[in-house]
Amino acid sequence: MRWILLEKVHSIRKGKKAVASSKVPRAPYSSEILFVEMMAQTGGLLVGAESDYKKDLIFAKIENATITRVPKSGTPLQIEAWSESLGAEGGWLEATITCAEGLVARAKFLLMAVGGLSAEQTKSVTFHDAFMDYLSVREKIVQPVKQGEARPTFKIQ
Repeated sequence: MRWILLEKVHSIRKGKKAVASSKVPRAPYSSEILFVEMMAQTGGLLVGAESDYKKDLIFAKIENATITRVPKSGTPLQIEAWSESLGAEGGWLEATITCAEGLVARAKFLLMAVGGLSAEQTKSVTFHDAFMDYLSVREKIVQPVKQGEARPTFKIQ
């Protein structure tokens, strides 16, 4: 069982929202627990962006989590996490998981950025190279458009 439960990161709007996708895993663990971990990993991408992924994170608290359905193994999922009050030290996040049939899970949880987890540590444990490279995390950060600045346009050919 691998612990990188996300398969793709679609976008990270710094300070606002992260969107990722995955599939319902086939695992010797409860799918419900893995859904909470998927939401935490997606939320972690959002919190990590505040420190350029240099600080480690602690999953501090789950205020609530509701699982509304458990789709069959292999079902595609979309995971979204957002925050209205995210700071450099972390904050409360809300997250949802959806599939083609609708809502799978919803949660509100607290993630805290704590710096290094040990004095000898030189790299982030949370955002280790394998995780960052596998998901191409830094390439998925969408820069916010400043007020009064034109949004970029794309021409489809």
